Amino acid sequence: MIADISFGPVWDQKHLLLGGIWLMARVAVASMAISVVGGLALALMRRSRLRWVSALAFVLIQVLRGIALYVLVLWLFNGLAVASGIKLTTVQTGIVALSLLNSVYLAEVFRAGFDAILVGQGEAARAVGLDDAQSARSVLIPQMVRVTFPSMGNVFVDIVKDTAILSVIGVSELMRETQRWAQFYFRAFEFYTAAGVIYFVIVLIVSAAWRLAERRLRVHLDEYGTINRPRRWRSMLTPAQTGLPA
Repeated sequence: MIADISFGPVWDQKHLLLGGIWLMARVAVASMAISVVGGLALALMRRSRLRWVSALAFVLIQVLRGIALYVLVLWLFNGLAVASGIKLTTVQTGIVALSLLNSVYLAEVFRAGFDAILVGQGEAARAVGLDDAQSARSVLIPQMVRVTFPSMGNVFVDIVKDTAILSVIGVSELMRETQRWAQFYFRAFEFYTAAGVIYFVIVLIVSAAWRLAERRLRVHLDEYGTINRPRRWRSMLTPAQTGLPA
């Protein structure tokens, strides 16, 4: 059995697998961009002073969080077409499904990021004459992005991996091509192993690139170095116990 394993067919179809990787990357990047915009809009709606706007955002977030991606993809591609006559292409369906689902996840991430910003930041912005929109654009959102940037990277990694589900509606991304050629050659082990390795490498690359971008965002903070503070347990000791002069 082991002697029969051959990755030759995988190498023979490398150009089609690379095409699947390229389509996967395009879908993931487009979905992430739309998710960031949608998540920011939902987060701002959740923080709105209008109670009905905040309640509407809360309901949308809870509903979309409760829907499995697999079900959402099939509903958009098949159910929506039957009910309304709106027919999306497979790629459009994948982007819409991934964007809807991850917008609500990013909305909660962004909301937590806004909550992490000191209340005085918004008050100071209003004190210098900025309205709510200017305060959000110039003061709150830039700080929120720095706080939530690592979590945004985790969401992007999830989007990259979730593109594999789009093979169920025929999107010719990596997993769809893998399934097609695994069945053609009867080489399920080889093709699925290769797909697993490719996903693993892509996730490593995305994670490394995101960490590099995160460090670039923190350069202005690292310039000040760290502040050494006495440990609380040392401050509770008497001078004689610490060996310091009284």
